[in-house]
Amino acid sequence: MFGRMRRASSLYVRDHMSLFVFTSVLFMIGALFGAIVVGALAEDQANALNESLKGFFNAISLDQTGTSSSEITWHSAASFLKTVGLLWILGLSIIGLPVIVIYIFIKGFVVGFSVGVIVAQFKGQGFLFSMAAILPQNLIYVPALILCGVAGISFSLMLVRSRFSNQQRGGTGTLLYRKFLSYTGLVAATALVMVLAAFVEGYLSPSLMRMIVPHV
Repeated sequence: MFGRMRRASSLYVRDHMSLFVFTSVLFMIGALFGAIVVGALAEDQANALNESLKGFFNAISLDQTGTSSSEITWHSAASFLKTVGLLWILGLSIIGLPVIVIYIFIKGFVVGFSVGVIVAQFKGQGFLFSMAAILPQNLIYVPALILCGVAGISFSLMLVRSRFSNQQRGGTGTLLYRKFLSYTGLVAATALVMVLAAFVEGYLSPSLMRMIVPHV
């Protein structure tokens, strides 16, 4: 069973390699833009962010954030699942294709901006903290996001091709239905992966942050 799943996964990645490259590059460009924008912040905005970060670090060091690991996990899981649901819905329409592209870019921008703000304010120590606070869950979340984005773009493109095909030769609803089931199954699998990312964000990242904060 696992061998069959591995072969199917390899075949899917190979067949959609161009989309994977495009989506990954798009996310990285968004992250780069986010980091660049940090340098363009006005001095008063940078100072306000600095004070907010210092307060957050102090709350972590005293373990007074007021949020438990389970609350962080459920909040993150809800947010991640909303992302999956949105991408799934967007993939079901032709007009959703450009929205998916923009959404992936924005997600990259947010990650780049978050890391950029911390590093800009606290230099090397800030880099360590961002690795503890942002990296663990994103090692799981970002690949799942890219996979979900690729699935949505691929299905949307298939709808475009099927529309032209229907106009010329008459379409087959059965094939479209099978593709829909495959698409939905793949998105559901990414949702499970994102739930795992939520657990990492809720239980692992806070522990790592508490270890790093005294050195920031």
